[in-house]
Order: sequence, then C-alpha cells, then structure tokens
Amino acid sequence: MKNISIYSLIGLTGLCMFSCTDDYTDWANPQTNEQETAITIPEFSASKVDDINLSNPGSSIKLFTLSNATLPEGYTLGNVRVEFSTEKGKVGELESNTDGMIDSLTIQKLVVENYGKRPAARPFTAQVYANAINNGQALLINAGSFDVNFTPAAPFIDEGYYLAGDMFTKKDDAGETIVDGWSTDGVMAFNHSGADVYEDAKFTIVFTTTADNQYWKIIPKSNIEGEFWGNGVLGTMTNGDAATEGTLTTNNPQAGMIGKAAMYKMTLDMMEYTYTLEKLDFAPYIYEIGNNTSWSGTCPLVGINFDGKYRGFAYLDGEFKYRSNTDNWDGNWGKANGDALTGTLNENAGNINAPETGFYMMEVDLTAMTYKHTLISNIGIIGSSTPFGWDADTDMTYNKEDGSWNLTTNLTDGEIKLRANDGWDINWGGSVAEPTFNAGNITVTAGNYTIKFIPQCDGMNKLTLTKN
Repeated sequence: MKNISIYSLIGLTGLCMFSCTDDYTDWANPQTNEQETAITIPEFSASKVDDINLSNPGSSIKLFTLSNATLPEGYTLGNVRVEFSTEKGKVGELESNTDGMIDSLTIQKLVVENYGKRPAARPFTAQVYANAINNGQALLINAGSFDVNFTPAAPFIDEGYYLAGDMFTKKDDAGETIVDGWSTDGVMAFNHSGADVYEDAKFTIVFTTTADNQYWKIIPKSNIEGEFWGNGVLGTMTNGDAATEGTLTTNNPQAGMIGKAAMYKMTLDMMEYTYTLEKLDFAPYIYEIGNNTSWSGTCPLVGINFDGKYRGFAYLDGEFKYRSNTDNWDGNWGKANGDALTGTLNENAGNINAPETGFYMMEVDLTAMTYKHTLISNIGIIGSSTPFGWDADTDMTYNKEDGSWNLTTNLTDGEIKLRANDGWDINWGGSVAEPTFNAGNITVTAGNYTIKFIPQCDGMNKLTLTKN
C-alpha cells in the first residue's frame, strides 16, 4: 500500500476534525472498517530482536524494538499490532505493545497451524503497524516489516522406540541366558503409523509376560544404533513403579514393573512423555467388511490361540477394513501404512487398498498391528487317493456365487489333502467333517466324487465329498 509522511497529513487531519461526519468514523476507529492508507514517520521503524525458540519459558516474548522518533505535538503511540505472513499470504494478526512484546502461546498456535509441530525454524514475515492518537482520532502508521524464524515448542521425539525388559529374556534348559531382554538383540520395537512423529506421537506395542513382576525400560532408536544405555533412555520416576499409566523421564530413569503375567498393550505418547499399559483379552474372531460384502455382511477371521493373530479367507474385489464384530463399527482397523497386500493397521484408520480381484488368505496380527493378504490362484486336491498321487494337484474350479471350490473326480482308497497355489504354505486337512488349516491327511474310500470346499476360517470351513 502507499506510504504517506505524517507531516504532510497534519493539516488534513486538522481539517477533518472540523468536517468529519458519521461517514468517516473509520478515522477514529480504524479496526471497525476497511483499513485506511498507512503513513510513515521518518526514522520510525520496527527492528527484529532475534529469531525465537518458543521452547524458552515465558507467556510473552520480545519480538521487535521500535526506534525512537518524535511524534507531532499532541500525538501518542498506541494500538500496536503485527501482521504475520508466509509464502501463502497473510496468516494471522497479533496484538503487541510499544515494547514489542507478543503472546508466545498464540505464536505457538500460529506456527503449528501453518507448519506443524516439528521443532524446526519456521519462516514468517512480520509487518508492524501502530496508531498515532490525538483527541480520540487515530492515524495508521506503517513501522515496516522484517523476516523472523519461530521454532515451535516440542519435546525431543525419536523416529522409533524399543521396549527392553525381563519378559524378553530367554534361557536354555540349563538356565543359561540365550537372549538378553536388556540388550539390543532382545528388545522389541514399538509400532508407529509412519507419519511424522511430531504429527503422530503415539507408539504402540503388544507383548506377553509369562511371569509376574517383570521390569521394563524404553530405548530410543538412536540408542539402538549408538550407545544402548546412553542419554535418552526412558523410564519411570521410581524403581518398580507398577502403575498402568504414568510419566516417562530421561532424568535418571528407573525401571517400571508389570505385576501380573498376561498379554499387554503399551502406548507411548511422546508429545506428552506418558505411557499407558492395557491388559489384553483377545476375542476369538474379527471380521472383514468391504466392497465384497457390500459393506453390510462380514467374513470371519479366527484367532484360534486367542493371541491376537487371525486368519480367514474371502473373495476380495475392492477396498475393505477389519472390525471386531458383525453389527457395528465399535473397534475397527484400517490401513496406517502399506498397500493392498501388506501393511500396518491403526484403529479407525482409512480403508485398505483394493487388491487385484480374487480369492485371498487374510492374516491379521493385532499384536503387531499388521496385515498380510495372499492371492490364491488355485486350490486343488493332492494325495495317494488322487489321480496324480502326491506328485501333483488335481485343480478345483472356483464358484464366486457361493464362495466354493469344486471338482468331480475318481478317488481310490487312501488319503487326500487340499492345498493352494500348488504348494504347502496354504493347506487343509484333518477330516471331511472339520477341515482345518495345516492339519493331517484326510482318509477317503474309493469312488467317483463331487468335492465342494468353502474355506472361511478354522471352525467354519465346509468340505463335502458326495459320491456319484
């Protein structure tokens, strides 16, 4: 905007004091209407004190100094404010005073809104304005602008963390330690979404303790790659603290304690330097829901060991998610990172990518918060009763309508199994009544059979051998 010397406007100001009407109330109250043209005063300007690190304590900080300049007689300086802008344009305006002080909490919010929470120097341009006031009338003064960097207040957050503790120590039959849970080889990594750690400061881990009174500490990633017990190790304030939530410290950190053997989920909030411990009781089933079920029905995955590790089978033809029940979204998991085949999960995250349309084995590990999907190109029978014996599969045909794999063939007295992709990584056996993943051979008698197999999950798989 055009800058005009104050001295050239003094006469005009006097004239206005006699001729102003309600149409010119912005002269006396410039903040209630469109801002008038700013004027300049010779040798009057704002100069930056320094770049500012907002981690320094204090509710207000000194941003600039106003140079001394003589105002025209009868005028006083007031209503100082600063407009902040980035390369995107104006982003905010803050009140100040003639000493150049501004509120640090408001600046912190402004920096985070525009650049995020990571504590790096963030560039702004500061434009300072003030009013010369006389008899209730105000002139807007442009005190100039300067560039300034603000570093937002934030704690140090490493790119990853590891849990060390008694529960990861393993001994051989002679009682000799073969894995030390308090060393680099014995620790267990926390899971993270993969986002900037200053935007997502939560880290989680699921682990099992097999004995009572297990002690733990937390090791940052930089220590794993450097001095293991160096600076940065996190622990509790007091040794043996058995609380299920608390504050973490790097100042003489002590070992926390888990009182009872069980499976636990630990969550770190490194923006707050706190932890929580949650005892886990995994349900026997979780469910897939997505485009293949019209986002209404579900496909089950079973965790037969109640250990948070689930397996199921379904035909997938679009995006999907996992959830803990069949009839509502309380407790659901979507993609945190990854693609259609592998990745990490977060609660209430977005849909998992649509894979290549086809039949899949779905594996979900809620202890590691991971998923894996394996395309099943074919399923066949193999065994001493089949046409090719144990040398090759006799392939089945998939029926999308009922999710079944089908085959009509001659069998001899003997044994069969079912397997996928002409390999043994995915196979079923046990009995016709209860076909089970990776179980033993199924005994059959000679005859011509129509075989129908619907793999869902253990306990829900269906196999029929109908003699023709």
